Amino acid sequence: MKKQALVHYGGNAFSSIGALVGVSLLSHIVPADIYGSVALYIAIATLFQHIVREALGNALMRHAEDIQLNKYTALKLINKSWLLIFLSYFAICIFCSLWINTAEYTELILSFILIFMLGCAVVGESFLSAILNRTAYAIHLNTLQWLRFPLAALFFTFFNRSTSSILSGFIMAFILAAVFDFFIFVRVKKPDPTNLNLDALDFNIFNGYAPILIGFFVWFTTFYDRIAIEKIRGEEMLGIYFVLIQIAYMPIIVLMRSSANFLFPLMYNKNKRVLNRKIITLITAALLAGWLFLQLSHQWIFSWLVGEQYRLYSWLLPWLFLAAVLNSIAYLFQVKFYQPNAMKTLMAIKGLAALVYFCTVTLFAWLYAIEGLVFANVCTSILLMILSWYFARKQKLIGAPGH
Repeated sequence: MKKQALVHYGGNAFSSIGALVGVSLLSHIVPADIYGSVALYIAIATLFQHIVREALGNALMRHAEDIQLNKYTALKLINKSWLLIFLSYFAICIFCSLWINTAEYTELILSFILIFMLGCAVVGESFLSAILNRTAYAIHLNTLQWLRFPLAALFFTFFNRSTSSILSGFIMAFILAAVFDFFIFVRVKKPDPTNLNLDALDFNIFNGYAPILIGFFVWFTTFYDRIAIEKIRGEEMLGIYFVLIQIAYMPIIVLMRSSANFLFPLMYNKNKRVLNRKIITLITAALLAGWLFLQLSHQWIFSWLVGEQYRLYSWLLPWLFLAAVLNSIAYLFQVKFYQPNAMKTLMAIKGLAALVYFCTVTLFAWLYAIEGLVFANVCTSILLMILSWYFARKQKLIGAPGH
């Protein structure tokens, strides 16, 4: 277990460094308005990513033991959920074309491809986590984080200085990661896909509207701020805010998702108990220590990482980090909600947080621009953490053994 954890989190840490290096690289060569356009496409594409994670990715990890016995169980789960996922993909593509109605045809097509590839990445990550192949998972993450930004910079510099070039670089990295995931799937030698018996009650928690809505609410409370700032303040302000998000917020969110990929396949193993109050306390203390460090060093960090035009906002770095920390703590309480008797409670929690997020982001983006967005993120994260803790405790899910 310790070796697996070292490989898993070591790979995640190294991939986070790759993302920071990549953001620094692009922020020095890409104008803020183009960066803002890219941020908007990623915000929309990530909606599909969240839906796939809730409707399929978590199902793959929930049935990790079945997949370890027979890898074709994963294909059966994909087959059961593909229709709803495809309809969601189609709706998101329409939304993208309507929202960004001034984009060139090539740019829109590339955005559709990026949307699809983000979904594929979630499936790949979930499968690798389900089979407990931590090394392959680490390679997958680092392929994405270390290649997508340099490839985008290469396309932008040598082909065409446009949004399409950056999207093309991102897509190439996702394709390479997908090819690697497929190679691992082929190499896993398991029995033929016969007599696969899934517990219908267990699978039903990932079927229907609940996971789709949860995916939408998660996306909304993560990306609506970018859409709001673009519409209210323009793409240049979005570009600046996106750099802040990439440095202060996303590394913690990536760590949170990586922890979910590590823990989720173990949470429902009745022989393992991997999450309790002590672990939650230690994780919380480590994250808050990181917040204190950023309070003291944000100017120095920005002087090294980003271009001059972004450094004015360095003081917001620890506060966005705090919002991410609070979200991560909330997620620790939410992990065990993926049960037949708790899924709709999780949907209600996410829905209420999304409503509060919509109101605070819209108001404060209009009044205070980027500073208002950061304040709205912190407020919503506090609410989400309190609700998650309260209902997890009420349903006696904190520290509960796997089922």
